[in-house]
Amino acid sequence: MAKYSDIKGFTVQTVTSDPAASVADTGSWAAGGSLNTDRRVLFGAGIQTAAIVAGGYISANSALSEQYDGSSWTEVNDLNSARFGGAGIGTYTAALVVGGANPVPSLGDKVEQWDGTNWTEITEINTARSQFRGVSSNGTTTAGLVAGGSTAGQADTEVWNGSAWTEVNNLNTSGGQGSSGLGTSTAALAAAGHPYASPQACEQWDGTNWTEVAELNTPRGEDAGGNGTTTSGLVYGGYFNPPASNKANTESWNGSSWTELADLSVARYGVHGCGSGSDSALATGGYSTANTGATEEWTTTPSALFQKTVEGQLFFNSTTNAFKETIQDVPGATWASGGAMNTTRAKVATTQNGAQNAAQVAGGVPAPGSVNNEQYNGSAWTEVNNLNAVNGLQGGTGTQTSAISFGGYTNTWLTNVETWDGTNWTETTEVNVGRNQGGSGGSSSSSALYFAGEGPGSPPPQLANTETWNGSSWTEVNNMNAGRIMSYGCGPVSDALATGGATDGSGTTTANTELWDGTSWTEVNNLNTSRMGMGVAGASGSSALAFGGTTYPGNTSVDVTEIWNGTSWTEIADISTARYDGNGNGTAFGALYSGGGTSASGSTTTEEWTVDLSNKTITSS
Repeated sequence: MAKYSDIKGFTVQTVTSDPAASVADTGSWAAGGSLNTDRRVLFGAGIQTAAIVAGGYISANSALSEQYDGSSWTEVNDLNSARFGGAGIGTYTAALVVGGANPVPSLGDKVEQWDGTNWTEITEINTARSQFRGVSSNGTTTAGLVAGGSTAGQADTEVWNGSAWTEVNNLNTSGGQGSSGLGTSTAALAAAGHPYASPQACEQWDGTNWTEVAELNTPRGEDAGGNGTTTSGLVYGGYFNPPASNKANTESWNGSSWTELADLSVARYGVHGCGSGSDSALATGGYSTANTGATEEWTTTPSALFQKTVEGQLFFNSTTNAFKETIQDVPGATWASGGAMNTTRAKVATTQNGAQNAAQVAGGVPAPGSVNNEQYNGSAWTEVNNLNAVNGLQGGTGTQTSAISFGGYTNTWLTNVETWDGTNWTETTEVNVGRNQGGSGGSSSSSALYFAGEGPGSPPPQLANTETWNGSSWTEVNNMNAGRIMSYGCGPVSDALATGGATDGSGTTTANTELWDGTSWTEVNNLNTSRMGMGVAGASGSSALAFGGTTYPGNTSVDVTEIWNGTSWTEIADISTARYDGNGNGTAFGALYSGGGTSASGSTTTEEWTVDLSNKTITSS
């Protein structure tokens, strides 16, 4: 008997708005009631419907205070000490203002407490400062935290217990003029920084230590607004130079990464922010072309989420009269900065089968090589146990718990092989043909592919040799169609890809691509940009990403990214920093490019490629 669904088809849900990835993604800014007095770098506390601001800079320091009821501002009792650029903690009836400049350019150590009616001076902070980089905006009058501050670049952190301030562990990156910070005294986030120091850096406080986490997408400093918690927060506005520009950008924090959202209506810096999370916020005051009293309210529409975006879902949007599908939006994807490696290098053994948030690199140049081994958790690199032997220019593949490093070069072409069990490296059976700068494929310490590279000789030849590893021995198999060096690849032993490289001793680059089916290599469509030394990531020979590299003659680093769909290469978004000999990890939809540079010494640069879901209209053709 035929199924009903085969006869009538499947029901496609009709909705009035597209599904969103999160509640924050449905948010937008709208005008609220303006301050009675225009000013910038003010401070305060509260939520969107119940906030207080105090101080700030007009043409001089201000002591003015105002309260917001969700629609308008009312003047209330002034601060005892006029100042600007301090930190605000608490609610609109029970708040602290900490530090601040008074008078310009002196830095303040004064602290005042608001009881709903009056401000009272209480215990001073230990280190005078203004324009804090981080503060527990959702803290209380008995449990608060301030960190960083001042253009001089402080990293000091202090916690408040209701009666005294105590110095605790410093920020990793000093600097002031950041956002107003997010969180509480035991779980906080310090986002952004001085525009000339660390304008994208973010650190998270766990109650004891600060840890560097994923950077903002848009560099900014000069007092961007911020609010929320370490799992749900917003940063908006700010300033960056060069080029000198106010920012309207809004980004949400979900506990692990930043996402660009709808902009403020007015680009400005020195804006005060408050709110409980990424679903509700208030942005007040600041400077655009002059001081402003503009207030904007951030609201979200959870009702728009008929269901969270899921790849492959179909729906009909009755508002736009469009039939849509949720897909991974490859053309709309971009590269974003990740955490820097601890050791500057290039041409390492990499866990090519590792994920974007679970990668590993070992060895590498500058000459004569290295034993260093680092792992990435999606935001920061951590040093783990070293290789047994110095190595560089080697191949590698696997994961953080099962990896392999093979070949390479120190003062000769190496046949060395080491396997990684998640804790230590162990020397094992050597490859048959010593070489360096070859390509890799495979999935673990027991399954690997090694191809191409440069071998012994004068001049050193470009090899076409291919070897496979089964966990105990290397076997020579069919050669590539063309010998080459610095041709990198991806994919398992049964379905791999090799692309680009140099085909002769003078460094002539190629765009040639070959596919490996487990038995032999087949030439397929070329890259659009001929190059060598690029990063490559992919789960198979039918889905890959190639990025960066260098062209010859001229040794020109490139920033080009191309995606392979099994048939052809298509150019998409460029990497942020053109470089070669970096390390590729992940897949075409979630890749990591780390290290490499514009010279043989490499760099610590890390970039992340993420393909988000997007709702696309289905059209007939």
